[in-house]
Amino acid sequence: MTQDSNVASSSDDNLAESFRLSEERMKEIEDETKLSPLTSTLKPLTELEQQYREGTFLAGVAALQKRYGGIRMVRGDGNCYYRAFLFALAETLCRETKHPEGQRILTFLKEVSWKHVKEVGYNEMTIEMFYEEAVSLIERVMSGSVDAEALAKELNEENSTSDYCTWYLRVVTATHLKMDPQRFEPFIEQPGMDVAQFCQREVEPMGKECEQLQVLALAEAFGIKVRIEYLDGHELVAGDVTHHVFGPEDSALQICLLYRPGHYDILYAK
Repeated sequence: MTQDSNVASSSDDNLAESFRLSEERMKEIEDETKLSPLTSTLKPLTELEQQYREGTFLAGVAALQKRYGGIRMVRGDGNCYYRAFLFALAETLCRETKHPEGQRILTFLKEVSWKHVKEVGYNEMTIEMFYEEAVSLIERVMSGSVDAEALAKELNEENSTSDYCTWYLRVVTATHLKMDPQRFEPFIEQPGMDVAQFCQREVEPMGKECEQLQVLALAEAFGIKVRIEYLDGHELVAGDVTHHVFGPEDSALQICLLYRPGHYDILYAK
């Protein structure tokens, strides 16, 4: 065997070992993620201070405490935006069963969304179970048959209501994008990808992280105002973290989320 062959063989062995170690670490991260609840108990916002010792992140936590008192952590499994949206919406309607937006949201979910998902080509047999689970959840919280404690317990059951509803929210998001492709296609960052391809690759699969395009689409579809505070390491502006509002400004129902790089949690105003 020549010296060049020895070098190549050694390089291949090192590469294989790197792949093996990477796969092991990814498995460890996946196992660690699964140990966390789908949505945590409500915690004081001061919990974030333990994660950031100095710098702009810690300053951002202090700024957030002027407006918010609590946070509910969401599992970082790639579904966090949809899961946070679902929990915050269901919890709001659970606590305010006569919320002025409640009946409109239920009608959208039960009638309008079902009509639209079929219009853009989703197979009724494929999505019916997920649709029914989402409708059932909102109907039950609005009827008062599920209290806040029972809701939190149900939405933390593995491979159950939270996952089924989360996937239906992905379908609703994709449907909203597909219904107006000319508007949304210019905002797709992946070159050469149309809306249908984007939805197939980035929206519909569970575990795919959410971009601002999906955030906007889901907020618009439900007609809900989603306020997102950005704790992303940027300098404060006039003493506050940056925030953006998605969805209709005049909606009477607002949910507040915290964005940290690649992740969303639920915020609770004081």
